[in-house]
Amino acid sequence: MSESQSKYYSHIISKLEKLIRKNFLLITAKGLLISLSIIVATLFAFILLEYLFRFSSSVRTIIFYSWIALIILSVSYFVIIPLLKLFNIIPSRNYFETAKIAGLHFPFVKDELLNSLQLVNGNSTINLYSIELIDAAFSNVYQKVKDIDFSEIISFNSLKRYFINFIIIAFVALFSILFISPISSASGRFFSYGKEFTPPAEFQFKVFPGNTKITKGENVEVRIKVTGKDPGEIFLAEKDITETGFTNHKLERDSAGTYSYKFQNIRNTTDYFAFAKDIRSEEYKIEVTDHPVIKLLEAKIIPPAYSKLPITEQKDNGNITALKGSRVEYKLIASKDIKSSKIVFSDSSEVLLTSNNNQASGSIRVMSDKSYQIIITDLNNDNNIQPVTYSIKAVEDAYPSIELNFPRTDLNLPEDNRVPINLKVSDDFGFTKLILNYRLSSSQYEKPQENFSQIDIQFDKNSKEQFVDYIWNLTKLSPAVNDVFTFYLEIFDNDNISGPKSAKTQTINLRVPSLDEILSQVDKTQDDALKELQQTIKEAQELKKDIEQINRDLKQDKKELTWEEKQKIEKALDKFESLQEKMQSISAKLKDVQNELQQNKLLSKETLEKYMQLQQLMEEMTSDELKKALEQMRQTLEQLNRNMTQDQMKNMQIDEEKFRKSIERTMNLLKRIQIEQKIDEMLKRTERMNEKQEELSKQTEQINQNDQKENDNLSKQQDEISKELQNLENTMEDLKEKMQDMSDVPKEELDKLLEEFDKQQNEQLSKEASQKLKQGQKQNAQKNQKQLSKNMQQMQQMMQQMKDQMMQQNQMQTFTDMMRIIDNLLSLSKKQEELKNQSQKLDPNSSQYQTLAQQQNEIKNNLNKLLDQLAQLSQKTFAVTPEMGKALGLANKNMEQSLSNMQNRNPKNSAMFQQEAMGNMNQAIMMMKSQLESMMQGGSGQGGMMSLLQQLQQLSGQQMTLNNMTQMLQQMQQGNLNQEQQAQLQRLAQQQQLIQKSLEQLNKEAKESGESKKIPANLENIAKQMQEVITDMQTEKLTDDLIQKQERILSKLLDAQRSINERDFEQERKSETGKNIVRQSPSELNLLKQKKDSLKEEIDKALREGYNKDYEELIRKYFELIQQEVKPN
Repeated sequence: MSESQSKYYSHIISKLEKLIRKNFLLITAKGLLISLSIIVATLFAFILLEYLFRFSSSVRTIIFYSWIALIILSVSYFVIIPLLKLFNIIPSRNYFETAKIAGLHFPFVKDELLNSLQLVNGNSTINLYSIELIDAAFSNVYQKVKDIDFSEIISFNSLKRYFINFIIIAFVALFSILFISPISSASGRFFSYGKEFTPPAEFQFKVFPGNTKITKGENVEVRIKVTGKDPGEIFLAEKDITETGFTNHKLERDSAGTYSYKFQNIRNTTDYFAFAKDIRSEEYKIEVTDHPVIKLLEAKIIPPAYSKLPITEQKDNGNITALKGSRVEYKLIASKDIKSSKIVFSDSSEVLLTSNNNQASGSIRVMSDKSYQIIITDLNNDNNIQPVTYSIKAVEDAYPSIELNFPRTDLNLPEDNRVPINLKVSDDFGFTKLILNYRLSSSQYEKPQENFSQIDIQFDKNSKEQFVDYIWNLTKLSPAVNDVFTFYLEIFDNDNISGPKSAKTQTINLRVPSLDEILSQVDKTQDDALKELQQTIKEAQELKKDIEQINRDLKQDKKELTWEEKQKIEKALDKFESLQEKMQSISAKLKDVQNELQQNKLLSKETLEKYMQLQQLMEEMTSDELKKALEQMRQTLEQLNRNMTQDQMKNMQIDEEKFRKSIERTMNLLKRIQIEQKIDEMLKRTERMNEKQEELSKQTEQINQNDQKENDNLSKQQDEISKELQNLENTMEDLKEKMQDMSDVPKEELDKLLEEFDKQQNEQLSKEASQKLKQGQKQNAQKNQKQLSKNMQQMQQMMQQMKDQMMQQNQMQTFTDMMRIIDNLLSLSKKQEELKNQSQKLDPNSSQYQTLAQQQNEIKNNLNKLLDQLAQLSQKTFAVTPEMGKALGLANKNMEQSLSNMQNRNPKNSAMFQQEAMGNMNQAIMMMKSQLESMMQGGSGQGGMMSLLQQLQQLSGQQMTLNNMTQMLQQMQQGNLNQEQQAQLQRLAQQQQLIQKSLEQLNKEAKESGESKKIPANLENIAKQMQEVITDMQTEKLTDDLIQKQERILSKLLDAQRSINERDFEQERKSETGKNIVRQSPSELNLLKQKKDSLKEEIDKALREGYNKDYEELIRKYFELIQQEVKPN
């Protein structure tokens, strides 16, 4: 079209062109599906023909090329020609026909589109119509079709039918070719058209394993299956490379239809095949390869050096169990030269070994559990077949163990600021260090510490299990009242592979108790013990009534016990045992009180002795003998024997009475001990206050009175003394209250003491001193402080005098009362002897029996009176022993038996029991006489067990002071000792030598007196340890080890004291006539001169009692000894 043609012409032509192209595209797609369907269908048809007729090679060639020609024709006709038309290579554009088709599908266009195109004659150069008419026609048509896509006329939905047909044809053909064996074979022959194929055999062989490789000497089983017609017989032909011909073996078929043959121990490469009739299988090869083999494996296990475990070796066993960190050295020998070797672990890691000829070596480190294999490769790159899988077990170094045996719980810090620590540590291989970690966790005077400080404790690090004793001296920490120190111990093992592991003890708190706190707790415990004793007495009274009722019931005329009676007796036994358990509990509480007071040095030696005697008395109340009697009673009950039970109940009644009286005695003696203890407490309080006041006076003298902070600090300390003065007054009031029920205690002296304390106005003086210190009035405060110190010294002296007087009066009263009882017993013994002489001469028919029986009864009644006197005396003193009462009780029983025999007119038996009564009274007299002699020895300051205890206490105090001085010198040490410090260390060594000599002398005296057996600690060993300390000091070895040696010496000295406390009164009292039982009474009776008059009065009073000359001389001697103690030094 020229430029004059319609401007809308090109737009309409483009729309028609799009329609034409889409139409040819549809034709091409259809042609492709049709041609593919023809190709696949003809292929499948030709293959089916091949399957049916098995064509020759020439026929298959013709068919194959015919199929190729058909492919070319169908593709050309159905695909290539439409493509050429699509791209207009072959001219095929007819816009008029296309416009007609569009007009048919879009009626509103009708013929207008075709008519407008016909206005333009594409083949003519002359326009028959005007441009305006053409423009108008095309404009009109364009307006109608501008929004129409003519290509929508063509739809691709029609392709679905062609596609489905193709899929069906392709699926059938492909499935048949792939999965139907005859058709698969036919397809193979069709494509291999140039090859001739023979017809298939009647049967075929499937041979397993076919070609294979094995190691020399292995066995191979060949299995053969037959497909097709059964041949009947099958043979296996085989020969190795050393043979020239095959050897045939007839095979048998098993139930599964399989033929098999087993090659045994194949040494060479072997060829084999199966055959039957004229058909044979392929020929297979069993290739024998000489793989390397590990002939020898050695493993050397080298544990870590810290474990000190021995090196172990094992052969042909690669399973390793070793301590973590151990090194394992391998050495192996192979069956042939090897190129390389390695250890392959289960975690895929590898360790290369060093290979040399047929040997290899290397090492690994055992760090965890795993398995491994050793792979060796020969020069032909062949590996060892099926390598053995070994295991490695890494044994972990166990954590150390630490157990704190003492202290197990929080405790109060003793007065000497030393805490004995005992712990058990254990580990499988040893230790590196033991640390004591501590900190000040609470204090009224300084800020608590957040971090722990450490002390490295020296001990045997190589011993795997041991007990460690360590005495922790807190003196250098300057512990103050109510300070709390928290500590724990930590042990580290010597594991240098995973790092030293540690274990810790529980945390223990050490608290510094105040004196008031200690004494308050002691008072409470004692008061509770008294209340429990009172309750126990009530329960014992009830038990007494029960036993009396049981005894009355048992007198009934019955052969056997009834069930009700047995139940009542068992209930009574349970009550008795319950009372014994209560006494054991009370005894334990009082023992704790004694230890607490002794540990804090709050007991005098006299009061300590009485505590130990009280413990012995309470232990006798729950003796094994009594327990055995109760057990025997239970056994008798089981027999239901009424007579035996009656006898046992009488014994139980006697035991109950003794038990009840012992409780009463214990309670009364405990009250007396409380009074003595309160006096000790007053002395201790006064002594400490005096020391504090003197120290405070020194500080006051040295301060700058313008320093208000220092003034306030001293004022607070003075206020504390004021509080202690108030506590002292309360203690005296408490003592006064406890003395109210006692008649033979120095109440008047205590009243004078209280009166003097009120006159001194110590509290007022202390408060004024505190106020003046705050105001900076230094000189006025010092005056008050000096007066206070003077008053305290005076009070301390008066308290000591009161204590001495009380103990002296008690001692004198005990002496005179016991002398009176001895004198009366001597008289009764003489009367009993006279009566015995008369009784043994009597004729059984004599009329004097009644008279003699009356005399015997009178003697018995007098003895009962003496028993009552002795019981009353026992309520006041420990000088009366249970053995004395037991001897007199036996004498009383002998007299009853003598009376019974007199009534039966049996003079011989009566005289025999009278003789025994005399012997028991004489035994009691000897024990009392021994007790008096012991009191006299104590009064003259002689030795004995208490003297031994005192000497040990003195040595312990000296050793403690020496230890503190040594530790102070060590703290001053900076590197080597200077000349002054060396001289000081030598002076300390001399002091240690003096203590050693004193200990050796004490040990010598103890051996000579026979007292050494009572000391479980070996004093000779302690002396040897002192010598080691002396040697270290002389060679200037001022180390932590030296400090601990000294602390261990002190600990053993303290242990010796405690052992004496526990053993002194255990088993030393025996009822043996003529044996002295040494008892130690208070040794120091320092009375003022004006008290001598009271001594003279006591002497005169004793002599007026009318003793015989021997005992008058004994009394005079005793009081002379006391008077010597009164004389001023």
